[in-house]
Amino acid sequence: MHTAHRLTAAVALAGAAALGLTGCLDKPSRSYPGASAPKMLNESVTALRSASSFTVSGKTVTKGVPTRVELSISKTGECTGTMSMPEGVLKVVRTHDHVYLQGDEAFARAQTQDLPADEAEQAFKDTTTLWMRKEASDPSLKGLASLCDRDGMLKAFYSFSGDAVESGPAEAAGRKAVSIVAAKHVFLVAAEGEPYLLKVTKAGPEGLDLAYTGINQPVQVDVPAEADVYEVD
Repeated sequence: MHTAHRLTAAVALAGAAALGLTGCLDKPSRSYPGASAPKMLNESVTALRSASSFTVSGKTVTKGVPTRVELSISKTGECTGTMSMPEGVLKVVRTHDHVYLQGDEAFARAQTQDLPADEAEQAFKDTTTLWMRKEASDPSLKGLASLCDRDGMLKAFYSFSGDAVESGPAEAAGRKAVSIVAAKHVFLVAAEGEPYLLKVTKAGPEGLDLAYTGINQPVQVDVPAEADVYEVD
């Protein structure tokens, strides 16, 4: 199926774009007294990686391409949610063994617009009413797999901590937080209770704005029924 391969390619690009977490080093002056900023940043990443689950939501821009994500992720790598790209929206379900993907109408139109009319109609129907299933280990889904893997998503932040500095008190989703600046990224770390990483932002044309919520809340992964699935090799 032509559209299935296009869908896989689109997901690969979107997954890679959503992982745009690099930046150049920035060194603002310290303005908030307290514990070591590098230690606080590292502990916040470790705490979030150790949580049983969390939801990551927000936007990244890589090479001018914006991607919005809202994914609830369990400690074992199961996840469910959506990825929004210029072409449209993809629903995502990942289990231990498989990834299931379904596009909305805008996404389906973008992927089928240059196909022959009869083929485009069937492909549009399949993309919007059925779920494409692939092995979770498929190399073409590496970017998406990393988004559903807390290590792939978070471990890069450890390398930012060397020159981290505190920049003041802050708030994230109604919670008191400490703002830490490192490598042109701003990290908001919970100031009370477990020191979870709550938010990370980076300004500029290649920026990102990601929030981490729903920490330790159950993740409901609804696997599509077999009758609503088609396989892709």
